[in-house]
Amino acid sequence: MKLQDNIISHISQNKEQLWQEFPDFVVTEKEKAFQKFQQKGLPALKDEKWRKTNLKEFINRYYHPGFNKIFDKDDLVDTCLVPDLETYNVNLINGFFAGNSDLKVLENGIIIGSLQATSKQHPGLVKNYFNRLVKKSVNPLNQLNTALFADGLFIYIPENIKNFRLQLTHKLDAKVDALINVRNLIIVEENAEIDIIQCDDSNMYRSHFATFVSEVFVKKKAILNWYKYQNINNISALFSNSFYQVEKEGQLYTNFFELNGKLLRNEQFTDITDSDVKVDLYGLYLSDKIQQMDNVIFVSHSSGSSYSNQKFKGILDDSAKGFFNGQILVKKNAQKTNAYQKNDNILLTDKARISSQPFLEIYADDVSCSHGSTTGQIDEEALFYIRQRGINKRDAQLLQLYAFAGEIIDAIRLKELIDPTKDLVKKRLNGELDNCEDCILQCAVKP
Repeated sequence: MKLQDNIISHISQNKEQLWQEFPDFVVTEKEKAFQKFQQKGLPALKDEKWRKTNLKEFINRYYHPGFNKIFDKDDLVDTCLVPDLETYNVNLINGFFAGNSDLKVLENGIIIGSLQATSKQHPGLVKNYFNRLVKKSVNPLNQLNTALFADGLFIYIPENIKNFRLQLTHKLDAKVDALINVRNLIIVEENAEIDIIQCDDSNMYRSHFATFVSEVFVKKKAILNWYKYQNINNISALFSNSFYQVEKEGQLYTNFFELNGKLLRNEQFTDITDSDVKVDLYGLYLSDKIQQMDNVIFVSHSSGSSYSNQKFKGILDDSAKGFFNGQILVKKNAQKTNAYQKNDNILLTDKARISSQPFLEIYADDVSCSHGSTTGQIDEEALFYIRQRGINKRDAQLLQLYAFAGEIIDAIRLKELIDPTKDLVKKRLNGELDNCEDCILQCAVKP
């Protein structure tokens, strides 16, 4: 495999140069991860969770593995999705933190900046959390990310900080086909709150093989709301793996909108470590042509009297493929757990494919848990009644698809995001992402 051999050769020959900007505790973790990657290599089809994901196109080509931290001011984007929303704005370009300063400490004690810079300036803080969650993973892409990441985003929210909002733009903008690895570390202290609005974007003319790995710690009574919008080109692959640890009375909410990309794979692993925790995970994936969008969700209830809910919907057109693997683990001591999971899909053609695998693993006897999956086509009877009102077939289909997607959009908690998200979904359903002037689903925010 060209990509795997290239990675091993690149790290073996350039370890000192690649890792010299990090303190010893990070280098130690990088070395361990590299050894594991050498042993296991890239994901293989024999792995059950990768059996439906074909990486052949990507692993048999060359990707440039190393970049310098050089950007043009024109590369920087002020906001991710909502220009008028009062937020702190951050940019990551080709895996590097981009801004006037690598690290900022705000007046209220919030720390935001480059993970590389933070590991040197606040080593004690980073050492307590770095790689604590990821090192348990058996996914070789997480080992690759740990060994090869050069930078990423660090966020620290002190106790009792409320109503902090951040817009984050992840931009893939290499001038050659590129291997890019981004590492994020987010710590939300007791009784603090943060909203993150994230956009993953790319240029249109180069193939990227990108891994984004995030470790997130939500402390007692803390709240994290994370909205993610993925819109990359049709020749790139993006693997986003998020690890969450949620403590007593903490709340985690995520809503991912997968809009475009040759291969998008989102994995979310949540460990509920104490009681009275609430976790809501939502997702909407819209794919066409020969795209593939995968979602792997794992929620572990390690303590009782907590709640989790997974709700994911997909619309697949042409020869698109999708894979949903959702698992809920309720451990022996996690009594009075409430855990729910649902995956619904619409296939618009006979060539579109979805593999849905919801799964419950329960070792406690006083619980309320359920899971389910549906896959079907457009409701022809409902379509008939819509067309009776003088609406043509294409527009009637759009209305029905938009109504299907509406449940995920309606779950958005930040009201300023609702109209922009509706517009993105309308444009995507209409087959493009530039304007919707001729679409029956009229945009709320005009260009």
